[in-house]
Amino acid sequence: RDFDTVRQQRIEDSNRSLVTNLVLFNILTITSGGLASYFLARRTLRPIREAMESQARFSSDAAHELRTPLAVMQSEIEVELRDKKSSKASHAVALTSNLDEVQRMQTLTERLLMLGAQQETAIGPVSVEQSAIDAVNRLITPAQAKSIAIENNVGAVMALTDQASLTDLLTIVIDNAIKYSPNKTTITLDSHTTSGRVEVRVADQGIGMSVDETTKIFDRFYRADTSRSKTNVEGHGLGLSIAQRIADTIKATIRVESEPGKGSTFTISLPLAKK
Repeated sequence: RDFDTVRQQRIEDSNRSLVTNLVLFNILTITSGGLASYFLARRTLRPIREAMESQARFSSDAAHELRTPLAVMQSEIEVELRDKKSSKASHAVALTSNLDEVQRMQTLTERLLMLGAQQETAIGPVSVEQSAIDAVNRLITPAQAKSIAIENNVGAVMALTDQASLTDLLTIVIDNAIKYSPNKTTITLDSHTTSGRVEVRVADQGIGMSVDETTKIFDRFYRADTSRSKTNVEGHGLGLSIAQRIADTIKATIRVESEPGKGSTFTISLPLAKK
C-alpha cells in the first residue's frame, strides 16, 4: 500500500508539473507571438506611416506656398480699394503685380501636378547631345539676362532613356545653375562614358552649398541658403524635387558635389545604349 501511495503521489506530481509547464509554455508562446506580431506590424506599417507623414508635410508646405501669393494679392487689392486718391495708373500697377502673383501660382500649380503625376515613359536609345542642345536653347533668354555663358561640350553619345524626360531633367538642372550663379559667369556641360553608363555634368560658378545642404536640395520646397547671393532667387523649391522624380522615372541617378563659394556640379548618370 505504501508503494501504491508513493506511486500515485508521483503520478499526481508529474501531472501537476506537466500542467504547469504547459501553462508556462503557452503563456511564453502567446507573449512571444504577440511581441513578434507587434514588431512585424510596426515594420510593415512604417513605410505607410512615413508616406502619410510625407504627404501631410507636402500638403502643409503646398498650402503655405499658395497662401503667400494670395496674401500679397489681397493686401494690394485692399490698399488700392481703400485709397480714395487711386488713379488708373495706380490700378495698372496693382493689376500688374497681381498678374505676376497669378503667374507664380500657375507655375507652382503646374509643378505640383508634375510631382503628383504618374507618367509612362518610353525607354529607348536617344541622343544625349540633342537633349543637351534642346535644354540649352530653352534657357538662352534667362542666361543672357544675367550675361551667363553656357558651354555645351556634351558629345554624340546614346543613352537608354526617354528623350523628352531627359531634356526636361537637363533643363531643370541648368535653370537651377543659372538662378544660383552670379552675373557674367560660365556654366559648363560635358559628358563621358564609364562602366556601361553615360554621365552628363552641369558645372556652375555659383554660390555653392554646404555638405548639409547637398543632402536636402532634392527635398520638396527646400531652398538652399541665398544669403551668400546678392540676387534674390525666385522659386518654390520644387525644381530639383521634380528633377529627382524624373530621374527615378527614367532609371537615372542624379547627384551633386558642391563647396560654398566655389560652385556646384550636378551629375546625371544614365544607362549607355548598346551599339
